[in-house]
Amino acid sequence: MSLRLRAGLSWCICGDRAVFLDLARDRYFMLPERSDPAYRAWAAGEVAEPSALDRLVSAGILVGGEGDSEDPRRGPTTCPPARRDLASVASSRTRPGDLASAGIEQLRARLALRRTPVAILLARIAAGCTGRLVSDPDDSGLRRIAAAFEALTKILRAEDECLPRAIAARWMCDRRNLAATLVLGVRLDPFSAHSWVQAGDAVIVGDLEQVRLFTPVLVVP
Repeated sequence: MSLRLRAGLSWCICGDRAVFLDLARDRYFMLPERSDPAYRAWAAGEVAEPSALDRLVSAGILVGGEGDSEDPRRGPTTCPPARRDLASVASSRTRPGDLASAGIEQLRARLALRRTPVAILLARIAAGCTGRLVSDPDDSGLRRIAAAFEALTKILRAEDECLPRAIAARWMCDRRNLAATLVLGVRLDPFSAHSWVQAGDAVIVGDLEQVRLFTPVLVVP
């Protein structure tokens, strides 16, 4: 029987372990130490012990996948390394309209996360791309959004708000037809998660110094 990664799972290599995000269940997890090498061997196309693969099937990580055209192994999540922080180079004079839009979007994102499972919300964001999005060669539009959310931290709480802020920033980029990516990342020892928005190698919302501490586990293009 051919095997494939169960739908709804994404993963990354963080340190020397595979870390998974089960978006439908809104949880992060790692495999037991005896199963981790077998999964990584299978994902790399190497030979893994049948008994180890059976454990991964029993755990719901791998499923049978005959006839499905999707890449059965779905490698670890990748994302361009973040090297620039647009909030740090944005103008100190934030346009009132931009600030109001950022505030409305963040409050809307908070409410949406209370009412809608995160898997559905992120799927809607991904499906909402119409192909009209364009890159921002001089970052001017993206810098305006970054500046608005930076200024917003003086009005709305930013601590423990990384996901609603990221969703709000992504919505704002989409509304202005600016290409951007929403990223969820993880770190170990101790475990924590972070969300941010970037365009190419530039962080729009999420704080570059924080982003550098995390490994992307899910990318919403």
